[in-house]
Amino acid sequence: MRFVVCCVLITLSFQAKCLEIEGEFFVGDAPNQIVVIGTADFSRVQPVFAGFVSEQKELQVRYLQMSSREIDRAVRSGLSPDIDLVMSSAVDLQVRLVNDGYAKAFEPGLAADSGWRGELVQYSLEPVVTIFNVARLVGFERVRTRRDLARFLERSSGRSLRLTLYDPDVSGVGYLLSRQDLVQDEHFWSLLDVFSAQHLEPNCCSGDMIDRVINGESDLAYNVLESYVLPRLEDAPNLKILRFDDYQLAIPRTAFIPKQADGPESANKLVRYFVSEEGQNRLAPGVRLDVIQANRKGGPIKPIRITPALVVHLDDMNRRRFFQRWNRSVQDP
Repeated sequence: MRFVVCCVLITLSFQAKCLEIEGEFFVGDAPNQIVVIGTADFSRVQPVFAGFVSEQKELQVRYLQMSSREIDRAVRSGLSPDIDLVMSSAVDLQVRLVNDGYAKAFEPGLAADSGWRGELVQYSLEPVVTIFNVARLVGFERVRTRRDLARFLERSSGRSLRLTLYDPDVSGVGYLLSRQDLVQDEHFWSLLDVFSAQHLEPNCCSGDMIDRVINGESDLAYNVLESYVLPRLEDAPNLKILRFDDYQLAIPRTAFIPKQADGPESANKLVRYFVSEEGQNRLAPGVRLDVIQANRKGGPIKPIRITPALVVHLDDMNRRRFFQRWNRSVQDP
């Protein structure tokens, strides 16, 4: 489970802002800082930051790792002008923040190919997979679609298998993925009902779900970020990946410059580096912008589209309806 590491005070001459963070990291030792808040584990973005500061020798990157919900809260509460860039995997929350006027425009052309409204830039794409413990799920290799998964679990009803997936009440990404499953598959609620008939334990984070499957606490984890799984495969022989044949969701990671940022030049340089060929080569191959063209197993990749439609499911009425149905499945299997 993720824990809040500390409350970081960013102090200015007239105000201090408190941010609840999960980690604070520095790349480079130059006197001038670019301050980035983001959801990605630092190890995933550190190579890109390192490449950037090797070119921009006058800059040091200060990275504050935070949850998507905390980023959303902090931006709406008013960020310090010292915060130069906001990076997150919760693309729906990002679109809503930009739509509500919390971002300023990037340099002309920077957001043209992989962005929205000139104020939100996509810098990577995260495929989403299901993982399982092959020692526990005999015959599971025949599962290729979500319908196959539901049938397998129904036939295994006497075994009380242990399943996990994102908790949408805790994780912004978890809520996003569940809503996107509903867009792609009208039978999502039926699948969740089948999950709940087993032993289902929703979770906050991909890393924790992977740990649970490796350690034998869970037999299967649904909707896990693939980039977090791949580095664990070599040391975990029982950990296997299922890429469904019906569809594979993929999450855009996006960035914007906060409206009150007092120095957007450095943020423009960093984002330009992220989407450059050199910057992309420093990301893991499975999350680069061209992953959709890669030769992968499984069915078609369905990237979550960056549109204002993402904001609709965030309104109070839609959330209330969603969680009424979610709780009916999870609490009353």
